[in-house]
Amino acid sequence: MFATVETHPTPKWGSVQIAGRGNSAAIDNVYGDYAVLWLFDGACICTRNIDMRKLLLALVSLSCALTVVLAQGPPLNATPEQLFDAGMNAFSGEANTRDNAVAREYFRRSADRGYAPAQVVLGFLYDTATTVPASPHDAANWYRKAADGGDSLAQWLLGRLYLNGALPQDDFAAEKWLTPAASQDNPFAAYLLGRLMLTHDYTKAPRWLRIAAEQGLPQAQYLYAKALAEGRGVARDRFQAYVWFLVTLHAGYPASSDLSYLNPFLSPDQIDQAKAKARDLEDSVTRSVAAHGCTGWNGEFGDIPTAPPPQKQRFCR
Repeated sequence: MFATVETHPTPKWGSVQIAGRGNSAAIDNVYGDYAVLWLFDGACICTRNIDMRKLLLALVSLSCALTVVLAQGPPLNATPEQLFDAGMNAFSGEANTRDNAVAREYFRRSADRGYAPAQVVLGFLYDTATTVPASPHDAANWYRKAADGGDSLAQWLLGRLYLNGALPQDDFAAEKWLTPAASQDNPFAAYLLGRLMLTHDYTKAPRWLRIAAEQGLPQAQYLYAKALAEGRGVARDRFQAYVWFLVTLHAGYPASSDLSYLNPFLSPDQIDQAKAKARDLEDSVTRSVAAHGCTGWNGEFGDIPTAPPPQKQRFCR
């Protein structure tokens, strides 16, 4: 990287070189009162009647600023991964250390080189109006780039846009994108796909709902328990339904009325057994959620979950 100042015409006053880490600013062949400052990308700034002392001071300041930027940012030949990490550094942390505009630039450069995590973050920004105006169209475009490459997080986030009203309702498009992610046992994709199948092909719904239920999504646990209680798409099993309603209730989901409905169908001994089994199931579900780490943001337990923030996304693939 370099910057030069050329001055014209006569007489020649001298030459100065100011160097930083990987960049330089130069006053070369200094003449008279006309100066051209050549910038790094070939642009230039022209001026007349310059004060050479002020110009030198400005160039020193420019060189120092560039040195700081280069020291804090990725190397000049940064990989997409390094650009993404630089974006995350600028996006996160204490307020005085964040720079959203710089973060977006790094994310975009990384995403333009095909890095799926950066593409998903850009999709999230437009999806949630975080640091940019909301744009479902732009969100879908960035999610789709990553989804086309097989990124399971991008797939369920894209499928979700066709269900939550951000894009025109399109159940077939939603199913298209949710299915590959759900087939990789992504709990959010499995839940949304199971929820969709309840109205399209209920025989397929319990399979997907159970995948999500066993990974700790209470909204999926509730729908799976309902399917068991009603025998909808699966053999009726009131005992197992009672177990899952208990797990759902303990997770904070309203299931008291469903348990009250099932009470007459079970003996007191069966109810006690169901409570013990629910505790065991909660232990395994809790361990699964903790091990995976994809939890802990507002809206994750909604009927249509919100997108995980960038700081959580690495746990959600």
